[in-house]
Amino acid sequence: MLNIENTSKLAKEELEHDLYLTELLKEELVNISAISRKLLPIIKTKNPKATIESISIAIRRYINTQKKNNISKIIMRIIANSKLSTKNDIVYMTFKRNMDVVNIISQIARKINWDQEDVFFVNQGPGEITVVLDRSNKKLLEGRKTHLIKSKQDVSILTIKETYDNSTIRGIDTPGIYSYFINQISINSINIIDIISTMSQLTFILKNQDLLRAYEIIGKSINH
Repeated sequence: MLNIENTSKLAKEELEHDLYLTELLKEELVNISAISRKLLPIIKTKNPKATIESISIAIRRYINTQKKNNISKIIMRIIANSKLSTKNDIVYMTFKRNMDVVNIISQIARKINWDQEDVFFVNQGPGEITVVLDRSNKKLLEGRKTHLIKSKQDVSILTIKETYDNSTIRGIDTPGIYSYFINQISINSINIIDIISTMSQLTFILKNQDLLRAYEIIGKSINH
């Protein structure tokens, strides 16, 4: 007997790694048997009983389920309505998390020129606080090396901003939208130093040398 349930779960996991493949399958533009043969060696490592036939059945069931789900169409609409912006001369600094550093950051926030759209992001975990700001404002953190863990000077930011009206579902409410952008950058061997998000913006911290290529990759996705 074919182990349909287990194979279905494994096939679903593999298919969901690729948004484009899922769309092509839904539009019946790719051969299910060919995809099944490609997935067979991967799935057999976790389910030795898997066959091309069982994977093909699993793929067909998955496609039928997805056709009833408009999430992927929503993702594509959000992507198509996104805008890109970049900024270089950025400094990325990570400090030990303590009250001294928190107080310093609080004081710096009052000195940032918000009207000129100065960059000032703060991202914190249990033991660390990372500050992302314009190089021109680095002087505000000078003399704080006692708590400094690491500093990166050669970084830029790439921001993806949603444009929407009252009828558009936002990315923050849509499963898969952030992972799509992350995947597009990562599969092109570009390292993402950090990710910062707000309700309508997703910002990647990247090396200066990777900024242009990342911009082109995401730009092509939006145009596509």
